[in-house]
Amino acid sequence: MYIYADMVLLINFIMNSVILVLTAYASGVSFRWRRILPAALMGGVYSLVGIFPEMAVLYTIPGKLLASLMIILLAFGRKTLKITLILVATFFIISFILGGAVLGWLYFAQAEAPHAVNQIISLSWGNLAIGSAIAVVLILLIVKQMLGRMYRRQTFYQAKIEYDGRYVEVTGMLDTGNGLFSLLGRKPVVLLDHQASLLLLSSQAREYLTTNSPDAWLTNLDQCLDATWLSRIEIIPYQSVGSRSVLLGFRPDSITIMTEYGPAQTANVLIGIYSGVLSGGSDCQALLHPALITGVNMTEEAGICALPGR
Repeated sequence: MYIYADMVLLINFIMNSVILVLTAYASGVSFRWRRILPAALMGGVYSLVGIFPEMAVLYTIPGKLLASLMIILLAFGRKTLKITLILVATFFIISFILGGAVLGWLYFAQAEAPHAVNQIISLSWGNLAIGSAIAVVLILLIVKQMLGRMYRRQTFYQAKIEYDGRYVEVTGMLDTGNGLFSLLGRKPVVLLDHQASLLLLSSQAREYLTTNSPDAWLTNLDQCLDATWLSRIEIIPYQSVGSRSVLLGFRPDSITIMTEYGPAQTANVLIGIYSGVLSGGSDCQALLHPALITGVNMTEEAGICALPGR
């Protein structure tokens, strides 16, 4: 039996490239061809190792897991542990679907039934292309249904807001429809739940917000005894369905949002105190402005909100 190393390397290089691109798409992670192609080539070289008996250890289950991890790290770079595990798991799932689709097409296209279990089915470029195309379509259809749910889960982030030596940690939802900016300096606005806002403020400011109704927060500001907080107050105009109004906002010291790429921190932000119910549900205490988060994949359906900022 002859083994054509160049053909084995070429076929595995092409298939690995397809698998890695589909892995990135299914995981919602961006990719670069200058990383994908060397990783695919590494996978092709790994496929040739099996011809050397002394390297058989690399084809054990631990060896295959290690090789897959190395390919993922080369293709996508250093990520958090959670994202890396997701990429590895997705890599295997895509590989199984792709391999199964190609094998299924080979059996489907075979003119005669196999006479033995170990009968070899010839693999041509045409059959490989058709089987791969079937797998890609299946994967895209499946992933398309899953991405909506996945992105909704990914639009929730942990955020830490600091003000005057105090801080509050909240769960915020990325609202891609939030177009609110301050009038002064065009600062992006984060809508914060009323109760969460009280944890940031001094006793004088808390007393003012609790003794006055939300409708009177702006008109009765002269009753507030916290001069420091008053110096940071800004008015936020917004438009909701069929009406226009204003919100009471203040400038915090900073806000830090934990994203999959690491913490994103800024002081160029305005906190709008919202007395209603946020659209993110009971687990959401803030609506985050998209300008505060960089490098996060967003879709049109992510974080749709029926609150201010349309």
